[in-house]
Amino acid sequence: MDRFDREILDYVRSWSPYGGPPADEVLAEFGLTPGQLTERVNHIIAVENASHVEELAQPWQRVKASRERARMIGT
Repeated sequence: MDRFDREILDYVRSWSPYGGPPADEVLAEFGLTPGQLTERVNHIIAVENASHVEELAQPWQRVKASRERARMIGT
């Protein structure tokens, strides 16, 4: 995640108790419409979720590969 994405998430987080930021502030702060901001936040979250899933899966992938190698050697 780059600095701009972090700024967006921090901004949205700070406004979340109030139902989100005003449209004119979003445009002035980030040059985005509220719809574009929503799309950007959803994209950031999806990318971050995917990277964490991949990080969590990597150790298991190594275990599976090790088991497969052991199985092939044993046959």
